[in-house]
Formats: sequence, structure tokens, C-alpha cells
Amino acid sequence: MTKLTSILILFSSLLVWNVSLSQQVYFNSRYDFFSLAETASSTVVAGSNYLVIGGTRDTTTSDLQVAILTIDSIGNIVSKKSFGKSGLDYYHGLSGSLIKTFDGGFALGGSVDIGSVSNTMLWRFDKNMDTLWTKTYGTTVYSQIGYQCKQTQDKGFVIVGITDKSGDNNILLIKTDSLGNLEWDTTYGGSGIENGTYVNLCDDGGYIIGGNTTSFGMGEADTYILKTDSVGNVQWSKTFGSIYWDCVANVKQTSDGGYIIGTCLAQFILSGSYTQSKARIIKLDSAGSVEWDTLYGPARFLTGIINIYELQDGSFISVGQRTDNNGTPAGNGFSEGIVMKISAQGDSLWYRVYENLTGEFSQNYLLDIKPTTDGGIVSAGFVIPSDPSDTGTQDMWVMKLDSCGCAYAGCDSACQQLVGIEETPYQASLTLKIYPNPASSMATVSIPNNGEGTRPSYANASVGENYHLSIYDITGREVESYEVNHQPTLTINTQELGTGLYFLQLKQEGRMLGSGKLVVE
Repeated sequence: MTKLTSILILFSSLLVWNVSLSQQVYFNSRYDFFSLAETASSTVVAGSNYLVIGGTRDTTTSDLQVAILTIDSIGNIVSKKSFGKSGLDYYHGLSGSLIKTFDGGFALGGSVDIGSVSNTMLWRFDKNMDTLWTKTYGTTVYSQIGYQCKQTQDKGFVIVGITDKSGDNNILLIKTDSLGNLEWDTTYGGSGIENGTYVNLCDDGGYIIGGNTTSFGMGEADTYILKTDSVGNVQWSKTFGSIYWDCVANVKQTSDGGYIIGTCLAQFILSGSYTQSKARIIKLDSAGSVEWDTLYGPARFLTGIINIYELQDGSFISVGQRTDNNGTPAGNGFSEGIVMKISAQGDSLWYRVYENLTGEFSQNYLLDIKPTTDGGIVSAGFVIPSDPSDTGTQDMWVMKLDSCGCAYAGCDSACQQLVGIEETPYQASLTLKIYPNPASSMATVSIPNNGEGTRPSYANASVGENYHLSIYDITGREVESYEVNHQPTLTINTQELGTGLYFLQLKQEGRMLGSGKLVVE
């Protein structure tokens, strides 16, 4: 593609909604654009439709083009478009590279190969995804690649990427006016290699940039973020990582003025020099100091967070990738998409794994995620049928999920009851008292009474009916169930559960009457 020296860029190619399950739409669909190899990296909610940006090839020349798929709210194809001039190869940027603009149109940050070098490129589209104009930035001497763009408050644009102007990769930041004319550009880096992969606007008019670095930090490549002012001057920078190769940072400013970072932490090397990693999310305050730093899910090859978004209630949804086992490298093992929701404090609410192709060696990549107008989630990526049991070509992949991350109705009754998706015959009239909480070995659940010594005591409960305490993990799977008679307390062996966040529900004949949360350390 270019002369740039590349370091590892991982996967580069709750609101509470009171709606019934019948109003939720679910689909898990694969889209063949031109019967050639296609990718997808970004999705945008556009009214009742979803736009998906990716790449395809010209059916005559095989030149790489930018591809735009429009699907309706139930997953049917509305339109397919591709853009590109003959003899040139175009690249559509990374996750989140397609954005909405203030005038109702769209913009895309990416790049184009011109001869032996790459130039950064900015596309402007109207509301129908017809091209208004395009601009390129660069020279014929050295390469630069655009990965993502954002529209600025003055209606201009900022583009982040990389350049090899100094010999090694450095982070590139470009600022344009509203018509895409260059206002300024600047680079950031040290003696090693830096990748700038994500950029977002800050309340003070500056920018927060995410990527990774070999110049700074403690490892082979560390997660790296930069905070700049409105004209690109560095105000502070941070590195996070291990002694191994760590992922790039997707970073955004949060509603409290701090920052949220989605990345990974490489933990150890397997035989054959393959690194395992865990999904990692870091919360910073406004000055860049760490508020919390948490790992999620099992360690897998090439596992990490690719994009993360804050919801209106302060919680976060994120999308990422992992393999299905403990060490098979991509291309030789089943690759799966992951979607996760965490609280504002970093507690894992649910963590789910998704696939479209089921063959042993096929690949399923989810690269972007957005909340939808019906309270659900849409996620986009692509699939590669690398196993004989899966047919066809490499295709775009789009999933529509509910707010619990379910790909079908009723996959997680605990989450659905907690977020108000599923209506129940009785509202839970109490919060269960659980102590200690967090617990490391044993926890006690207090069963309230009605003040007259009768347990449990709930309206419409018939004498002699059985009561059960059910415990669910963050995926919605019931892991334990206890019969509750008239005892005042129930003791739980938390060592049998394992570390994590659990949801407890007290039920009578399947009806939820009380609930609580338990953290096991």
C-alpha cells in the first residue's frame, strides 16, 4: 500500500428504554457488495437507515474503491455506491472514519495511493451520500495516511493519521477550513514509530489523539494519547502498556470533562511469539490522571477494544475483537467480534461474543458500534470465509442488537428486567441487602420480612408458593439458583462463582420480586 513502516495497529483494516421486546429489531446479516473481497470499518445511524462505509474493488480494473452500503431498519439493502478513479487505490480509514456533518451531510477521512506514495484524503458527501467535493493532502516525495476525521466548531475538519516524512512513522494532524482547504498540519513523534489512529474534539477547542508508540513508554509498543490545544500544540501526553506490543488507543472526551480510552493490554508471549492480550478500558480525569483502569474478559490472541462510546446515562458501550481460543493467531483460528457495556465506574455490565460465519478457521470482525434510535445497538465489520464450511467471498457484516447486546429476543432476562426492556407482572418492591459487597469468599443475602415475621412478604404472593434466588453473570447466564423458604438470610459461597459482577433476583414462580448486585473479588 505505501512505503510507511508499520507497527501493529490492532484490527486496522444504558439508556433505559421502556419498550417491549416486540418493538426491538434484530438481524445478523452478511452483505456481498460486488462478489469481490469487501471490508467495512464504520457505521452511522441516518434517520431510519444505517450507513456502512468500507472498501471494495472496481469490477473491471480491480482498483480499490470506497464502498457505501445503506440498509434500512430491518437490514434490507437500500442502496450500494462506490467511489474511485481508475488507476488509483482508495482507503476508507479506521473505525469511526465516517461522520455526520452539521449540515446533515457526511464526511470521511482516508487516503489514496498516488504512484509510489500515499496522500491523506477528505471526502464530503451530501445527505444522500453523493460526493460534494474531495481533497488530498501530501506530496509525491513522502507518504501520509489519513485514518479518521472530525468536524470542528468552525465547520472545518481535523484529520489524524501517520506520515513517514521524518523517515519513521510519526503522528500527523491536519486542520482544514469548511471547504477542505489546508489551514495547518503538524507531526508528533520521537526516535521510534508513532501511529495516530483516532482524533476527537475537546470542550476547550483542542484535540485528543489516540494511537501507539515505540518511542515512549516501557514496551515494544505502548498505548499512546496526546492532548493538544486548538492549533495542535501538545499540552500533555500519556503512555500505557506492558513490555510487549500494546494496542492503539481509541480515546474520547467524556461528559464530565475527562477521557475514556479503549485499548488492550498485552500480557504474555505464547509459543511461536504470539502475544495474548485482554480488553482494557481506562478512565482519565480532565488533567489526564487515571481514575480507573480495568481489564475485561479472557486473554486471547489479538484481543482488545476498537471503539467506545459514552451513552446519555454515563455508561459506555464498546466494540472489539478476540480469537476463540488461548493462542491461535488470526488466520489460523476462529476470530469473533465482542461488544461490551460497562458502567460509568467501569463495572462490567455485560460482555458478549458474536459471529456470522461458524467455520473453524473463518474470521468475524466487528469494528464500529453506535446506539440506535430504538434504544438498541448497531455494529458493523466484515467476515472472511476461510473455512471450507463457509462459502462466498469476504463480505460486509452488520448486526442489530437490543440494549442488552442480545442478538435475539430474550437472550438475557436479568439485563432486560434491569433496563426495563421486558415488562414483568410485578415491579421489584425491594433491593436485596448483600454483605460484604464486594465479597471474596462468602456473601450473605438478607431476606426482608413484612414486620410480622413472615418471609417473603410481597403483594399477590400465595402462602406455600416457592421462592428462588437466582444469580446471573454479566452475560445473562444463570449460574446459581437457591430455594428460599422462611429463613432470614442466605449464605453464598462466592468462590464457586469466580470474580466479576453478578445480578441477583428473588423470584416467585418466575416473577421477579426483588433484585440486587454482587461484586466478587
